[in-house]
Amino acid sequence: MSQDPYTDYSNQPQHPYPYGIPQNQYEVQQGLYANPTSYGYGQQEQSYDYTPPQTAPLPLEQAIKELPSQYVKVLTKPSANTFAQEMGKASWNIVWAQLIGYAILTAILSYISSLIMSNPFSTIGSTALNPVMIQLMHWGLTLGLTPLIILSFFTGTGIRYLIAKAFRGQGTFLAQGYTDLLFSVPLGILSALVSWVPLLGSIVAFGVSIYAIVLHIFSIMVVHRLSGGKATAVVLIPMVVGILLVAIIIGLIVAAGTL
Repeated sequence: MSQDPYTDYSNQPQHPYPYGIPQNQYEVQQGLYANPTSYGYGQQEQSYDYTPPQTAPLPLEQAIKELPSQYVKVLTKPSANTFAQEMGKASWNIVWAQLIGYAILTAILSYISSLIMSNPFSTIGSTALNPVMIQLMHWGLTLGLTPLIILSFFTGTGIRYLIAKAFRGQGTFLAQGYTDLLFSVPLGILSALVSWVPLLGSIVAFGVSIYAIVLHIFSIMVVHRLSGGKATAVVLIPMVVGILLVAIIIGLIVAAGTL
């Protein structure tokens, strides 16, 4: 009895990959690779892994000249790939240059805003203040903003850095701080400028804050080579905890006032 030619597999190659072993089944566009890590029964989570171009820190003068183009690039091309291309330029001199310049500029804008808006120091109680005293108060608040901005930067970056390390992040504090400043500085200046517009300023500031969260997530993904889910947790956990603490404090104040 002749064998059915349609069911005869005797002449078929027995190698599991008859056309050659696949080299990289996770390869995607733009040089991005997802390295799957097994978690239990076949469940996988993709972590960000990208080999950035070979870049090195620039001399301070050149680094300052390139900052405007870097700001535009990060804000107009938001992606993990963009931060990966800029991360290698991190150095402490450009971090401090951005941070001090941003703190001083923000303080100046705050002072101008206090002159434009209604003066909160014109009277205290029923007593009118001397104009010289009013100016001194304005300058005191302005000068106090500079160290406060620097302190808040290191505090916020440090908290996110520790949380990222808890998720087994691989990055450095310097790289994280540098990539954060590439969008925090221009967005912070934009928020300060639009705050002069009563209604539109609040709307724009809210949109800027949401956009900053997205950029923070991309930055954490690249610096610490974390998945999108873990990077999101790194960014949102401090915000949620902060909101809860504020709610608790307000609740305690209200409860104390009713006693």
